[in-house]
Amino acid sequence: MRSYHLPPIIPVIALVLMPFLPFVNSTGLWLGLPKMLVWGAFWCLMFTPALLLSERMMARVGAGDDE
Repeated sequence: MRSYHLPPIIPVIALVLMPFLPFVNSTGLWLGLPKMLVWGAFWCLMFTPALLLSERMMARVGAGDDE
């Protein structure tokens, strides 16, 4: 596994573990919304910066191969 594969894995793990995390899968509200909804929306939004970081890491690795 290359280093540029790691940033997108973090949101994936957070979303997969969401139903098993006791502080997320419980009654209560965060920002007036159910905890699971806020957790899922946050990590879905974090995919964009993770993919951007991954793309920049791949471009850096690719630029080093051209020299």
